Amino acid sequence: MLTLTEITKTYSTLEVETRALDAVSLEVAEGEFLAVMGPSGCGKSTLLNVLGLLDRPTGGSYQLAGTEVTGQPAAKLARLRGEHVAFIFQNFNLIDDLTVAENVEVALLYRGDVPVTNNRVGLVLDQVGMAHRAGHRPQQLSGGQQQRVAIARALAGNPSLILADEPTGNLDSANGEQVMELLQQVARSGTTVVMVTHSHRDAAAAQRTVEMLDGRIVGETRL
Repeated sequence: MLTLTEITKTYSTLEVETRALDAVSLEVAEGEFLAVMGPSGCGKSTLLNVLGLLDRPTGGSYQLAGTEVTGQPAAKLARLRGEHVAFIFQNFNLIDDLTVAENVEVALLYRGDVPVTNNRVGLVLDQVGMAHRAGHRPQQLSGGQQQRVAIARALAGNPSLILADEPTGNLDSANGEQVMELLQQVARSGTTVVMVTHSHRDAAAAQRTVEMLDGRIVGETRL
């Protein structure tokens, strides 16, 4: 699904140069659930941004779904991101003024999938157990329910890669376990999931965990 080869990312100012990613090589298979762990500042978020085509690497090669993406123009990166990638955030990032269904529709509107919106929205909300809340607004939902809606929104565009940034960070343990079960189901359906987390319990839900330190991958565990 994705292959990183010797990826580096350097941030420079007049006084200092910081290497956020240092020769990172990584392969993630289609339908694999991968957890990325490490201390704050180790490069996890930068890695996620590179994988999601939000940030360009300074060097190395990144192939997404068979396409070399490093060096591509911004317009092509935006198209590839829209075709392949969806995000799940710690803070849910739902739009308060929209209903649950409308929040999910947003993902389809960005892709130009308006003709199939109603059917697709109902399908993904049912998949995450939130179809009965379609007419509610985010502030009427619990944190766990909001994250389920965020997962439905990510699934709406039928992405091949979901990037999850601390998806249980604002949830209690019970809701966190339910979110992990949903992400496991997503991976079993064939969608690749890469999750950044500080939680060893969440990482245990993944098929493989890589450990990062100082911009490098320093360890790997398969479950």
